[in-house]
Amino acid sequence: MMRYFLTLCLAGGLFAGCGPGGGPAGRQNDTGMKTENRLFVGAYTKKEGHVDGKAEGIYLLGLDYGQPAFERLFTATDIINPSFVALSPDGRYLYAVSETGPEVDTVGYVYSYARHGDSLQFINRQPSWSFAPCHISLHPSGRFAFVANYVGGTIAMYPIQPDGGLGAASEVIRLEGSGPHPRQESSHPHSAFLSPNGRFAYVPDLGTDKVMIYRVDTLAGKLLPEGFAPVAPQAGPRHLAFAADGRFAYVINELNNTVTAFRADPESGRLDSLQTLSTLPDGFNGESYCADIHISPDGRFLYGSNRGHNSLAAFAIDAQSGRLALIGHEPTRGDFPRSFALTPDGAYIYVANQNSSNITIFKIKPDGMPEYVGEMNAPTPVCLVFALPHD
Repeated sequence: MMRYFLTLCLAGGLFAGCGPGGGPAGRQNDTGMKTENRLFVGAYTKKEGHVDGKAEGIYLLGLDYGQPAFERLFTATDIINPSFVALSPDGRYLYAVSETGPEVDTVGYVYSYARHGDSLQFINRQPSWSFAPCHISLHPSGRFAFVANYVGGTIAMYPIQPDGGLGAASEVIRLEGSGPHPRQESSHPHSAFLSPNGRFAYVPDLGTDKVMIYRVDTLAGKLLPEGFAPVAPQAGPRHLAFAADGRFAYVINELNNTVTAFRADPESGRLDSLQTLSTLPDGFNGESYCADIHISPDGRFLYGSNRGHNSLAAFAIDAQSGRLALIGHEPTRGDFPRSFALTPDGAYIYVANQNSSNITIFKIKPDGMPEYVGEMNAPTPVCLVFALPHD
C-alpha cells in the first residue's frame, strides 16, 4: 500500500505532522481530517547507551483512527525520557516515568499531570526509589500507582491524592536474585501489572526469570508477597497482558523471544503455566528481543513485538483453554518496535518504532493479522496510549 509521509515539520524536522499545532477537541483541520481521538506518545529525550533520544517530551496528538495524518496538540517538555506513560481509569490524569540514571540525579522520578482540554498541567513528582524507572500502571480504582525500576531492582506503590497528584510512596520493595544470562546479573523488574479485579500485582523480573506476585492491600497501601510464577531459564520476562475476565495471563519474555500463557486464579493470584511459544518465525537466526504484548479488545487475538526481527507476532486465543495458536508475523516497517497500542475499537494497531523514529499503522483483518496502512514520523517513540478528548 502507499506509504504516507507527512511534510509539516516540527521540532527541528524530527516530528512531522499535518495541520496546525493546536485547537479544540474534534476539530477538522485544513486537510479535511477529523482529529476526534487522542494519542499520547512517550519518548526518549536524551542520548543513552541504548538509544539516541531526539524527542522533546510527552506528545499529545490529535488523529482519526487509521489515518496517518495528525495534529500535534501539546508537548510536555518538563520531563526527561518519559519512556512509559499511563492514564488514570477516568482519563483525567496522566502519569509518566522519567527513565534516568545517576548521571542526572540521585534517583529516578515519577510525574503526574492533570489533563485540561488538549494540554497537560504538571501536578508533582515523586522519587522512584531507584534508577531507570521503566513502567507505571494504575490500580483499577485509580487510587494507587505502581512503578518498576529496572536498575536497582525496586518496585514502588504510590497513593493518588484527591488532585491526581502522587503521594509519597507507601511501599518500596527491593527484589533480589539473578539468572544465568549475562543480562541477569541482578534483579531487573521490568513492569508491574494489576489483575483485572485489582487484588493482585504482578511484576515480571527479567533478572530472575520470575513473575513476582503480590496481594494489594489498598487499606494500608502495601504489597503482600504471594510467591512467584517461574518461566524458563534465560527467558527474561518483560511485560504481561490479562484476559478481560482475569482467567488467563500472558507474559512476553524478552531474552528468549517467547510468550508464556498462564491459567490465572482471580481469588488466590496463582499463575499456572499452560504453554510457551516462540514469537519468531522458524529459521530466524538473527538477534532479536521481545518488547510489548497486548490482547485485542474482543479477546480473540494476542500480539507481541520483536525488536531485531522488527515484526509483530500474531496469535489466536482459544477462549476456553486460554492456549495460543500462531497466526503469523507482520513487519513493523520500522526499526526496534517498542510499545504498541490497539485502538479502543480494536480496528487498528499503532506501533512505536524507536530507532527509525516512526509510528506505523496497521488495520486488523478479520483473521487477526495486521495489514499495513501508513505511518507517521515521530522522534524516538517508545510508549503509545490512546485517549478520548478531555475537558
